[in-house]
Amino acid sequence: MQAMDIANDALDSVLGDIKTALKISIPVLLLNIIIVTILGYSFWQALFSGNAREAQAFLDAPFGSAAILFVAVLIVFSMYWVTVAWHRFVILDERPTGILPKLYLGSIWAYIWRLLVLAFVIGLVAVFPLALLSSALGGGGSINIADYSEALQIGPIAVLFNMIGTTVFAYAFLRYSPFLVAAAIGKPIKAATGRESTYWARKAIFILAVGYAAMSLVYTFIGGGLSTGLWPIDLAIILALQWVAFMFTISLLTTLYQKSVVQYSEDGETDRILA
Repeated sequence: MQAMDIANDALDSVLGDIKTALKISIPVLLLNIIIVTILGYSFWQALFSGNAREAQAFLDAPFGSAAILFVAVLIVFSMYWVTVAWHRFVILDERPTGILPKLYLGSIWAYIWRLLVLAFVIGLVAVFPLALLSSALGGGGSINIADYSEALQIGPIAVLFNMIGTTVFAYAFLRYSPFLVAAAIGKPIKAATGRESTYWARKAIFILAVGYAAMSLVYTFIGGGLSTGLWPIDLAIILALQWVAFMFTISLLTTLYQKSVVQYSEDGETDRILA
C-alpha cells in the first residue's frame, strides 16, 4: 500500500540514523528539560496540555502571561530549528558538526511564516465551515485539530466533526507540505506547485490523514492514563512519545518532498523524482 510505504520510509529515516536524529533534536529536548528544572514539572505539564491559565498559576508572578508567551515562543522556535535541520540533513546530507545543529535563521523564519499562512488558509477555507456546521447540528462548533479533549465532553457529534476537521486539515497540510520543506532547504517554490507535486499521492495522503485523526483520538483517550505517580518517569515517557510523534511528522514531510519533489529547469518546467 502506497500510504504504508510512505509512512515506513519516514519511520526508517529516523530509526535508520537515530543517533543523528537525537543529536538534531537537542534544542527541543534541552529546552524541555530546562523548563522543568527552572519552572517545575507541573508548569510544564500544564503548558503542554494547552492550559495557559493553570500554567500561569504555577508561575505566581505579576508577569506570568508574558513569561508564558516567552516560553511558548522559545519552544516553537526550537521545534522549527530542529525541523529545518532535519529536512536539510535528510535532503542535503547536512550533518550537525557541533553540539547543536546549525542555525539557519532565514530558513526558520521562512518556514514559520509559510506555515502560519498555510494553516490560516486551510482553517478559514476548510475547517471554519465545518465548525459552523458542527454548531448548527449541536456539536458545539469548536474544532481543535488533533485534540479531542473538549469534543469528548460535548458529545459524539463534536467528536465526529473534530475528526473530520482534523482529517481535512492534515490532508490539505500534507498536500501542500513541499511548499514548506522547499523553504527549509533554501529552494522555495509556490504553494500551488507544492500541491501539484503531491497529486500522485493524493489517495495515500488521505489515508495518512485519516490515520492521523484516528491516532490523535486514541492518544486523547489514553493520554490521561500515562501517569506512573513519579514525575521523572512521567516526564521521560511523555518526552519520548512526543519525540517519536514529532520526528515522524517532520520525516513524513521530508519523505513526501523526496518522493514528490520538483527539479527546476531554467524554463520553469518540472519533473517529479520518484524515490
